[in-house]
Amino acid sequence: MKFAFALTFGAALLAGTAASAAVAVVGNGTAKVCFSEAENGWNTQFGIKMCNDALKNETLNQIDRASTLINRGILKARADDVDGALRDYADALAMGENVGEAYLNRSATEIALRRFDDAKADADQAIAHGTKRLEIAYYNRAVANEALGNVGAAFQDYKAALQLEPGFVAARQQLARYRVTQKNSGT
Repeated sequence: MKFAFALTFGAALLAGTAASAAVAVVGNGTAKVCFSEAENGWNTQFGIKMCNDALKNETLNQIDRASTLINRGILKARADDVDGALRDYADALAMGENVGEAYLNRSATEIALRRFDDAKADADQAIAHGTKRLEIAYYNRAVANEALGNVGAAFQDYKAALQLEPGFVAARQQLARYRVTQKNSGT
């Protein structure tokens, strides 16, 4: 018995947009404001300024420095500075802290750039490195898989994202586009 997966709107439709997740920092300084801006998206340019200030002027431990780079990367991606965002994620990865979160957010940026093979590889790394937002990693991998024509894998990843976070609206919406049918194996 085999299963076939069909998209109700057609395979040419890109599944949706990627998701990203800000990384919390300790303390109350500008690094914390940078995180809040990345998490809530109130004012991108102000957030980038706060991240820059934190990286330049605050004494941050390695984890908070990596987190601030990731948060600035999220904000830069929102401001259409994708090269800057990718540099920030690479710098955070080089530090070896919050690796799962750096891969997770880089996968989102790569999806926006339509670099689906890279996005899938980075979502795989986010999962392997135990990102705190595993449901987003599965969602991003699903978007990349679908764009690459791996419809069955995309379906399974959307399901995994929704199982991890039952309130994940975007994953639920993407799953609603699928219709699963049973194929006879010819015996």
